[in-house]
Amino acid sequence: MGQDRLSSRQRDILALIEAEGAQYIEHLAARYGMTTQTLRRDINALCDLGYTRRFHGGVDLPVESRNISVNVRAALNSGAKQRIARRIAAVIEPNSTVFMGIGSTVQFVAAALREHEGLRVVTNNIDVALTLSEAPQVEVHMTGGLLRHDDRDVVGADALRFFEKFYASYAVIGAGALDPTKGVLDFSYSEAQTTTTLIENSRTQLLAADISKWTRDASVRVVPFKRIDTFFTDRLPEDGAAMRALAEAGTEVVLCGEDPA
Repeated sequence: MGQDRLSSRQRDILALIEAEGAQYIEHLAARYGMTTQTLRRDINALCDLGYTRRFHGGVDLPVESRNISVNVRAALNSGAKQRIARRIAAVIEPNSTVFMGIGSTVQFVAAALREHEGLRVVTNNIDVALTLSEAPQVEVHMTGGLLRHDDRDVVGADALRFFEKFYASYAVIGAGALDPTKGVLDFSYSEAQTTTTLIENSRTQLLAADISKWTRDASVRVVPFKRIDTFFTDRLPEDGAAMRALAEAGTEVVLCGEDPA
């Protein structure tokens, strides 16, 4: 089974684990109205692909800090990501230079920017470039670099040097994980380097991340929250630690909840 051939139920199970943590087989079987034997076939497929790991009676994300492919990530919490993307697009002014970095949520922002006029977009995200190829009024600059097949982006020294040729009005960035004390985290040094370069060479930094990022475990520090101007998210964790950390950092928070009926 390829990464882009997960069933809708398997994608939903991944999204549930991302948002709420470990799940028990019996509870999942009841949730989807099926036998535990049938549910285990979905779990076995996800585990065989490396997206999840089994424990006695349940399933969780892998212990190692390994990111999942961008195709799967794009399907997780896609409604929240689309709302976040629309809010970010609304604050980006026409005729601006915009850095667009790594991540599936950033791709949704690109889709929301297709009607903007006079933008210059600089990106290492292949899906961003392909999305904006449908908007001929947007000038797109694509960096060179080392292709990461699962992530559909390019990284490395060539990409960093290309970004440094510009000074952007906005940097739109994602995150592998978020932590109240450590700030923005990612899964690899190359990802962290890329995001840091975008932040250092832009006037306004816009972070796009849904609530699931607070439960993920990434080990590479990117920047503290004080380096982020505005954080766009669907909601914050209920324990209040994230809200306090963002307030202390002076980061504006824009909550992108459900659209009005």
